[in-house]
Amino acid sequence: MAAHEDSSRRAQSWDLVAVGGLVLDLIVPIPALPIEAGKHQLSDWTKWEAGGDANTLIMGARLGLNVTAISALGLDAPGRQVADILHAEGVDVTGTLFLEDQATPTAIVIVDQAGDHVFVGGWGQAAPLPLQAEWLSIVRRSAALFTTGYALVPTSLIGPATTIRCLQEAKTRRCPSYLDLGPPEYLSEPERVAQAIALSDVLLATSEEMRQWSRKADPVQAAQSVLATGPRAVVLKDGAQGCRIVTQRAVIACPGFAVDAIDTVGAGDAFAAGLIASRLQGLDWYEAGRFANAVGAAAVMRIGTGSLLPTRDDVEAILKT
Repeated sequence: MAAHEDSSRRAQSWDLVAVGGLVLDLIVPIPALPIEAGKHQLSDWTKWEAGGDANTLIMGARLGLNVTAISALGLDAPGRQVADILHAEGVDVTGTLFLEDQATPTAIVIVDQAGDHVFVGGWGQAAPLPLQAEWLSIVRRSAALFTTGYALVPTSLIGPATTIRCLQEAKTRRCPSYLDLGPPEYLSEPERVAQAIALSDVLLATSEEMRQWSRKADPVQAAQSVLATGPRAVVLKDGAQGCRIVTQRAVIACPGFAVDAIDTVGAGDAFAAGLIASRLQGLDWYEAGRFANAVGAAAVMRIGTGSLLPTRDDVEAILKT
C-alpha cells in the first residue's frame, strides 16, 4: 500500500507551484489610518485568513489551476488554520512541512475606509530549512513556478538558498518561473535578488518598486535593463491604470478596469495568479495582461485575503465591462 501511495505521489503533477511563505493574516478594517496612541477606533469585524503565497495559490485554484506550495507552517493553531483554509480551497500541501518547533508567521493587516493598509508582523528568527529532495521533484512536475522577494529574506523559513535552487531547477526543466519583486526594503541581499531575477522568466513589480530597485527614474528603461540579465519579460504593475509588459520586442500597454477600490491587500498576488493562468492557457501578452488586470480589479473590490479573494465569476463580470 505504501509503495502504491509513493508511486501516486511521483506521478502527480501541478500547473503551478509557489515557493515561499504561507502566513496567517488577521484582517482588521478601521475607519482611518494612521493609528495614533490614545485615539481608539472600532472595527466592525475581524477575520483570520490565509495570506502570503496562499493568496496566489487560492486565486490560481479559483481560476482552474492545480496548485501546490513549497513552504512550511508551524504545527500550531495558526498553522492548522492556514492548512484548513488551503484544503477547503483545493490547494495541495504535499510540499509543505509542518514543524513542531516553529511558529507559523502571522501578520495583522489593518485596512481603512480609503483603501490604504499597513502590515504589522515579523519573519521570525529561525534558520532557513534545508533543501528537501521532494521540493525539487515537485518543481520538475510543475508547469509554472511562482515566488516573491519575501522568499529571499534571510530569515524566511524557505530561505534564499532554497528559493534560488528551485529557480535553477525550473530553468533547467524549462518550467517558466515568475518572480514578484516586492517592496525593496525587504530585499536585504541585493546579490541574491539579482541572481533570482536572472534565473526567472518573468519579473513582476510595481513601477515604483522597479524605480527603487534599479535606481532609474524611468521604470520602462529599468525593465529593459533587467531584460539583459535573463528574464524574457518584465511586468510593470500600475494599479488602476493596468500594467505594461516589457519584452525585447515591445512595450505592451494593457489598460486597467475602472472599479471602486476598497482594499488593495492581496491584489498583486491575485494579479500574478491571473497572469500565470492566462499564459498557461496560451494567451498572448496583451490578453494575459488584460486578464490579470481584471483579476486584480476584482480583488480590490473586496476587503481581505485568502478565502475573501474574488471568484472566477467576479473576474468574468469585470471582463464584460
